[in-house]
Amino acid sequence: MFELTTFVYQAYLMKNFNFIYIAAMLCLVSCNQGADHKNTANSDHDTLQTAVPKLTSVGNDLDTVPISDKELGQFPYLKAPEGYKFSDSINRQLEEKYFFHSDSLIQKVSGKYVHITIFPSGNTFEDTFIVNKYTKDIEKLGGVQIYSGGLPTAAGELINKVKPAYAEDMYDPMPYKYKQFLINTKTEKVWIELCHGLNSNQIDLTVMLEKKV
Repeated sequence: MFELTTFVYQAYLMKNFNFIYIAAMLCLVSCNQGADHKNTANSDHDTLQTAVPKLTSVGNDLDTVPISDKELGQFPYLKAPEGYKFSDSINRQLEEKYFFHSDSLIQKVSGKYVHITIFPSGNTFEDTFIVNKYTKDIEKLGGVQIYSGGLPTAAGELINKVKPAYAEDMYDPMPYKYKQFLINTKTEKVWIELCHGLNSNQIDLTVMLEKKV
């Protein structure tokens, strides 16, 4: 009788143990599925955030600059920011100028040319404000930044050797900080250069219109 009771008690324990084990395994599987679902949701969210990167600059191939269908308006397409004014404007129907990208690549551009000095209307001059304002305005026209930084060594050597006419229009062509942009349309290329970070309360703006062949 004692042996039978022991057997029944052991069977009872085994039954409860199996039940607890199965319940624990089901709970573990459920938790893992929840975590996987959460990770998948986060992954989808991150992918959506980076799926359409904003094109603001290019590398070696300027042919990657997309065609802009924006209405550019009248040359030189840009206005003085609020609180600033254009001065010392130099216009030429044909000029040659160097634009550079990817630090060492230099491209000579020929076309209609204007060089403008931007001065404050009052006593306040904010270099960063002007540069950011023009960057946004140029991007609204479909422009893409092709260079940002100091004068590349190769470009400086070329300017010293050739002494291009446009260099005489600049406050100082050598120690500038540059930002250069390209607006690519079906019939024209518009090249824009901001020279800033000067030891003077001014910024040089150059716009060139190059007709496509």
